[in-house]
Amino acid sequence: MKSVDTFDLRSNARKGVRVRVPPPAPNKKVKFLIIMENEQVKQKFPVGMILILILTGWGIVGLLLGMFEAPLFQLGAILVSGAGAVIINLVIVGISAAIIYGIIKRLEWARKLTIGWSIVSILLPLVNFVSFLGNKTMYNSYYQKILSPEAYSLMTPTAIAAVLIPVLVFISIINLVIIIYLVRRKDFFVN
Repeated sequence: MKSVDTFDLRSNARKGVRVRVPPPAPNKKVKFLIIMENEQVKQKFPVGMILILILTGWGIVGLLLGMFEAPLFQLGAILVSGAGAVIINLVIVGISAAIIYGIIKRLEWARKLTIGWSIVSILLPLVNFVSFLGNKTMYNSYYQKILSPEAYSLMTPTAIAAVLIPVLVFISIINLVIIIYLVRRKDFFVN
């Protein structure tokens, strides 16, 4: 019996595709068996990944728009404003941009980074809210600088808490969904 010939097809892919050509049989057509070896099969981007990209991009745009107008970052009981807040926000923009790049390229580290960042995005607002409840005047000096006297008078601790609670719940739910989705879609990340 004749052996099967094997050769590599090198296209624009980094990894080869092996084609096995069986020996021709009399009066029969030759069949080709194509075996994909470690080849990333072109498939549509899942809707969930697109939504993660949109949410991450939305966060980048929001940070960039608000960063230079009235920079502020809260890390627990510490309220950072000015150049320090700009630097922290630029680091967050860099992390978010890395997440977008990694998801588009389907890199495994992007899945881990996104899960980690989602956990931080759940815990940090929770810590910030608990810190606010411990010191309800922590935003006063910041609001005095950026708001008109009429708007500043509306910023009572009750009004701030009424806004922070639904935002905290919404952020936590979105990030939990992202974590669960990425844990289940491990197969999407091939590199």
